[in-house]
Amino acid sequence: MIKTVKFRIRKLKKQWDLWYLQSKMDVKPLEHFLIFSDPRGGSTWLMQIVKQVTNKPILWEPLHVKNVPELQKIGFGWRQYIPEQANWTEAKEFFDKLFKGKILNPWIMQQTTKQELLQADQLVFKFCRGNALIPYLTSTYSFKYKPIFMVRHPFAVVASQMKHGGWKNVTSHFMIPNTPFNERYKKHEGFLSSLNTEIEVLVATWCLTNQVALNHSKNNINWMTITYEELLIQPEITLERILKEWQIVYDISKINFNRQSFTTVVGSPETVSERLCYWESSFTQEQIDSMTRVLNYFEVELYDSSPEPLYEFNKQ
Repeated sequence: MIKTVKFRIRKLKKQWDLWYLQSKMDVKPLEHFLIFSDPRGGSTWLMQIVKQVTNKPILWEPLHVKNVPELQKIGFGWRQYIPEQANWTEAKEFFDKLFKGKILNPWIMQQTTKQELLQADQLVFKFCRGNALIPYLTSTYSFKYKPIFMVRHPFAVVASQMKHGGWKNVTSHFMIPNTPFNERYKKHEGFLSSLNTEIEVLVATWCLTNQVALNHSKNNINWMTITYEELLIQPEITLERILKEWQIVYDISKINFNRQSFTTVVGSPETVSERLCYWESSFTQEQIDSMTRVLNYFEVELYDSSPEPLYEFNKQ
């Protein structure tokens, strides 16, 4: 009985502390630094660099449906897509509150402290699984600093996901999500039903998520599009481009471009060439051919079965 009472008291105290923090947060909703990337797409590494430049607190993956109850309540999907002109009031209200610093929990706050948040007027948002939302968010909100959309070779992403262990429950058949605006999936239902391996499903997910922004007329205009490979091969040039776009002056010689983030799995490749090509040894040629078939169906132009992107956004 005493233990139960103490547990409830601790729980109430945590809830009070969180409510107090949210009530005291005073940030500029349109002046945050936003990073979008796939899970295992290099976002943590980029986040660490942006954090070093801006010295702003980090809000960690606020679109993680399992750990953000507010998303569950409105039926938000894991890789939700929202058309630019859509009128989804509940989703708009969620993002309004999020950018005001009014949606916080231990998961979102895991890379910062209460004191840092109380003192902050700007935040760094690290979004995983939000790539399909980029056109919607940039047309809905006039952000002062263009968001960064970092895309990584789908085969490298899938290899890293399979190695990580967090994707062990992926099925070998594509399941169309029962979420708002899932017509984007339904129009490909015939092809998606032909997939019969986990890696094909993961590559299709990459395509459906990333092609929204990559194929958009405002790609690399309303947001900055970079590739993981660009950042890996020429980090200084890539960061200079970001800082120039943000109109931030910073001595990049101070930046630690250590290519290992704290989420890197033990035993991962370390050199640039190894990190570019390691996925080739993760798959058989038959698997690479089957994944390439998925890329071809979705008319992906940025990547094929070679390790590097077919063009660079730095040179556009």
